[in-house]
Amino acid sequence: MTSEYNAAQRVLHKLKQDVSELDLLATTEDATVIQGAIAQNLQTLSKRITEYRSVGRQEANERKRTTMLDRASTMADEHEQLKRRFEKIKQRRASQTTYTNERNELFQRTQNSGRTQMDTAIVMDPQDEEAFWHRSEQALDGYIAQGMASLQNLREQRGLLHDAHRRILNADDTLGLSRSVIKLINRRTTQDKIILGGGMVVTCILIYFIVHLFG
Repeated sequence: MTSEYNAAQRVLHKLKQDVSELDLLATTEDATVIQGAIAQNLQTLSKRITEYRSVGRQEANERKRTTMLDRASTMADEHEQLKRRFEKIKQRRASQTTYTNERNELFQRTQNSGRTQMDTAIVMDPQDEEAFWHRSEQALDGYIAQGMASLQNLREQRGLLHDAHRRILNADDTLGLSRSVIKLINRRTTQDKIILGGGMVVTCILIYFIVHLFG
């Protein structure tokens, strides 16, 4: 591993923690600091990946070069997923904040409306009520869109896990083939030793008979 790879992995690990923390924060909590840190780390990670890929392309050993480029591609995929997740979280928080502010504003206007002499209950203007239900429908649409986005994210993660599983199986097949070749080599080596030993014994016996018969 190179220093560029280790640096990229540290930034990637910190990004995952910050994005998960932002996702768990309540909408009413101030998340300006953590959002700024995530945006900065996304740029840093992109730079680290580019540097690591450049080092990998300059590697003379073909096997190491392939491994490094594969790692760079994997980190680039994770970077893109974190970036999309971060954007979705920001959109969700903005949508929820807007909905909460509009709802509070609507309730405030309703509470300030006039009261009847016979009833002290809050009277809602029909136009305000219609606007409230319209905003509620928009909020529900937002929640549905958020659910669909989460589902799509899970599907993408499933695809990545499937690819990782396939790579593991391919690696296992390669290791299995290597073990078989090693066993064949060991077996052939043992057979060669037996043949060599047998040949030496037969040669010694022939030399012995030749010496005694013609000596």
